[in-house]
Amino acid sequence: MKRYLNILLLLLLTAFSACSEQAHEHGEAAAETTYTCPMHPQIVQDEPGTCPICHMDLVAQTTHGEAIEITEDLAFLLQPTNETVVANISTIKPEEKAVPATVEMEGIITYDERRIYSIPSRVGGRIEKLFVKYNYQPINKGQKLMEVYSPELVTAQKELLYLVQSAPEDKALIEAAKQRLRLLGATDAQLNRLIRTSEASYTFGIYSPYDGYVIGFNTTAPSATPSSVPVTAPGAGGMGTGNTNPGMAGAGAATPAAGSELQLREGMYITTGQPLLRVVNPNQLWAEFNIPAGEVTSIAKGAPVQITFPALPGEKLEAQVDFLQPFYEAGENFAKVRVYLPGQQQLARVGQLVSGTASYTTAPALWVPREAVLDLGTTSVAFKQVRGAFKPTAVTVGTTAGNQVQVLAGLTKSDIIAANAQFMIDSESFVKINE
Repeated sequence: MKRYLNILLLLLLTAFSACSEQAHEHGEAAAETTYTCPMHPQIVQDEPGTCPICHMDLVAQTTHGEAIEITEDLAFLLQPTNETVVANISTIKPEEKAVPATVEMEGIITYDERRIYSIPSRVGGRIEKLFVKYNYQPINKGQKLMEVYSPELVTAQKELLYLVQSAPEDKALIEAAKQRLRLLGATDAQLNRLIRTSEASYTFGIYSPYDGYVIGFNTTAPSATPSSVPVTAPGAGGMGTGNTNPGMAGAGAATPAAGSELQLREGMYITTGQPLLRVVNPNQLWAEFNIPAGEVTSIAKGAPVQITFPALPGEKLEAQVDFLQPFYEAGENFAKVRVYLPGQQQLARVGQLVSGTASYTTAPALWVPREAVLDLGTTSVAFKQVRGAFKPTAVTVGTTAGNQVQVLAGLTKSDIIAANAQFMIDSESFVKINE
């Protein structure tokens, strides 16, 4: 009996040992087998293949027990190599300050529009004599421009002479008759001569009330916008065929050259209110500059401007911004800045191209050296230090002043960045910015 019990016990032990071995083998088979890249451990797959980054064959790995927890430090070590750059380079911090800056502008010399005058006809009549013969003829204040026959002026003169002779005691009526002649364009000197000689003049002189030079109404003053009228090339047909005069390049067909005759003629009739001449006083000129849209808010009235003349190297003028145009011209993305030229200028001529440098002080902002910001074309990047490594960070830049660039967004005063971002460039694909 005892022998049978021993045999039974031996059989039970053998069966238990076999079950344990089968359970152990089953447990090993149940262990998860995964495949990973030796160079990029973050790549893990359930089946064999190749790494999508370096295209190496994946190797098998078996995970026993609980999964490894990916901590922040471990995640930093496992991140792709093109996201951070580890190097021993000099670093800087953005500096918050206000920096003196300048903006370059291009412009043109033009007339002071407050000194462009129109001389209209105050009476209707016929031009008997014309003393202004050509455009740009210089005239002085009080100079006789023409003599006009006007029945209305003749009648007004005779009315004044009748009152002076028949009712000298009626001062109010005589003064009213004088005032009527003044409103018709008569001067006090003409009235005194009329009363003194007691003879009405059948031709009345029209005098210039301004100094300057004459511009007829078939001539326009130069503006800050170059002419867009194309010049017909020789042989292209039309009215311009064969015109090889270089002086007409860029000019409209209706604009005469300097010295051409005015449209007024002796013997022609004029009507009341008809514009006769324009007079331009060139003693005060201004320069109109085009300033980029991004710089409009930086420039204020009174900002100093240094004007240079490309055709006159070494010549400079110091002026100030007087006016900022509050709108953009159609089709342009530039604002216009007006600068009055100081005093009577011998250097400046109307229509002359000039350059200007306006100075101003920026508002307090973060500034870094230009070498610390990398321009990728569509965005700008600075390399911020994160736990000993440098990570590319998108930044928004503003004004550039000398070797400094303004950072509007993307960095703070406490950030540490690489002093020179150029060392990062191996290829454009090397810089990867996390959004």
